[in-house]
Amino acid sequence: MSKNITEIKQTLIQALKHQEAEDGLYFRNFFNMHEADERPMVKASKEDISKALNELIKENKVKLSSFDDDVIFMLNN
Repeated sequence: MSKNITEIKQTLIQALKHQEAEDGLYFRNFFNMHEADERPMVKASKEDISKALNELIKENKVKLSSFDDDVIFMLNN
């Protein structure tokens, strides 16, 4: 499924603002949801999600952190 990158960026921001994302989200958390998850799912291809995240990082809206050799995405306050 492909969406407008602007819409994907908005959904990513909403997901990262959610209480469940207080400590950040792994890339897989944007599209691999569990039954108990309440944050919005990003309905887009992994490639489009990656492109949107890269744009948000360049815009200084999202930052990267790491934990156990995995990347975590967080809002840049």
